[in-house]
Amino acid sequence: MKRIIIKLVSALCAFALFAVPASAESGDTSYILPSGLSVEEFRSRLEAMESESAKTIDDDPFATAAQSGEPFASAEVGLFRGDEILYTGYFGFTDIDAGIKADENAVYEWGSISKTFVWVSAMQLWEQGRLDLDADIRAYLPDGFFRHLSYDEPITFMNLMNHNAGWQETVRPIETDSESAVLPLKEALQACEPAQIHRPGEVTAYSNYGAALAGYVIECVSGTDYCGYVHKNILEPLGMTHTSVNPTHSDNEWVREQRSRLRCYRADNMTKRMTDLGNALSFIMPYPAGAVTGTLGDMMKYGQALVNEGAPLFGSPETQKLLFTGTAFWGGSDIPSCCHGFWCDEYGVRTYGHGGATNAGQANLIFDLDSKVGLAVTVNEPDGNVFLAETPALAFGELVPEKYMSESAEKIKLDGYYTMSRSLFRGLFRFMPYLTELSLDEEAYDIGNGVYVLNDAMLLGSKTYPDGTRALEFGSSELVRDDTYILKLILITLYVIAAMAALYFIRVRHKLKKHKRYTAYGGAGIMHAGNIAALVSVAAWLGSFVLLSAGNGGLSFWAGAVIGITQMLCAAVCSCSAVGGIAALLSGKKNTYKHRYILNALTNMISVFTVVYFEMYMFWDI
Repeated sequence: MKRIIIKLVSALCAFALFAVPASAESGDTSYILPSGLSVEEFRSRLEAMESESAKTIDDDPFATAAQSGEPFASAEVGLFRGDEILYTGYFGFTDIDAGIKADENAVYEWGSISKTFVWVSAMQLWEQGRLDLDADIRAYLPDGFFRHLSYDEPITFMNLMNHNAGWQETVRPIETDSESAVLPLKEALQACEPAQIHRPGEVTAYSNYGAALAGYVIECVSGTDYCGYVHKNILEPLGMTHTSVNPTHSDNEWVREQRSRLRCYRADNMTKRMTDLGNALSFIMPYPAGAVTGTLGDMMKYGQALVNEGAPLFGSPETQKLLFTGTAFWGGSDIPSCCHGFWCDEYGVRTYGHGGATNAGQANLIFDLDSKVGLAVTVNEPDGNVFLAETPALAFGELVPEKYMSESAEKIKLDGYYTMSRSLFRGLFRFMPYLTELSLDEEAYDIGNGVYVLNDAMLLGSKTYPDGTRALEFGSSELVRDDTYILKLILITLYVIAAMAALYFIRVRHKLKKHKRYTAYGGAGIMHAGNIAALVSVAAWLGSFVLLSAGNGGLSFWAGAVIGITQMLCAAVCSCSAVGGIAALLSGKKNTYKHRYILNALTNMISVFTVVYFEMYMFWDI
């Protein structure tokens, strides 16, 4: 299902302006990749993708999107086997208007591939006896570092590697458009610390905060800043001279200059044109989680080091072997899903690696430890493109169900509503998981040990939380079953309907007063205030979306405070309105407004209950 989703997103999110001949270098073109394709066949497939993308709708107005290929702005693709470069291909433009083609000097943002530098650094320090992966990280951090922990249980470095330390997504800004506003790593982490909502070790929820925090632990243990540590212990030994780690790229002036020349694009599905996003340059403050930027060549150097049995980044090859042993597994099986922060993907062969995405593009680095074949891909499109989506299977093949399935495997159906564990479950945005709920209606095979194989040959794990909630392991996150989803959706819907009704009553009151036909009645004033409060509450709720999306990936404390306090006041006024209306109804006086009192009480109680249940007032502990 994951690969199908990636392919669908790629198909919907890009349309090419024109094709550009690829500049490619190849090694042993006859070598057979794990997928069964030769390097030459791999190259031909990529050139066919490029050729197909040139067939735009304008060339044939009767062509369908599928017939006209998968368009793109640019892509760089590298294949290696051990120390040998098998293939390097450059496709498209890094600046379409200026006609600047992708080449070996283009730099791309690597996104979350940056996290693997944290995990490699950790294993280096573990090897030296300076970092205990199973110790509470608070032993390495300054006293009082955390402010939003909910549990006293230790948070280990292994929890950070497996993304199960318990944090929800942060709603505080993690990026800035101003280089001068970039905070030191410690301050950046404390400024964006999210709420801890799960007990450590219980729930896997991919966490940028957790990975960046791990980088700060490296800083504390090594006694040097994280950026300097990576340069000294990873980049310099491997000769990665065209890579920067610092969020402002100030640690490598060549990369800084090249990054300023990169333009980024997004496909416009309406116009079938690439939308120029400009440089899309923003500075990631918790930078160990996603700020590395460099060339395709340097990415391949890094990948080659990780498949090298000599383990050039470690003192002993045994440490590198340990790095790629499982630390999290599918269900109760021995099939690894995570190896000390590196994700395992099951293609025709098992691969290890990491993908990444930023506002400027996406990247992927994966490799097969048995054949020593690796794939590196970089693109300048935040939604990805066909090269990013299709090349892994071309290099490593497709997972066939028979790899893990026996003939006796039981066919089951996975259904129900699920929320992603990587989301917001406390505070102002607690409602968000229920707006992106996933409905499953999939056939799968139960292959035992809590592992399912979906029809598209993708693995899922099964687990049950201590409170009895069931979940499906979905790689870096979990799908949490939610049997009350419909009730929550109904509540949000009624909340909006109540505000629309309030607006109607406000307008009717205004028109009646304007035409001097309004007749005052008991409780009318407080009921009118309740209508205004219900309307303002929904406006604040909708406004929070706008502020969150416009706030460089987060909401400032003061913006959250304004929204939270507004919701408190609205809930208080709605409560008073409901009570006032009911009091007027029960006063014993004869009146003809009973329906208004009843409707007023219902709509105001819905508004109050929604604000309280979804914690729209809570702006401090998020």
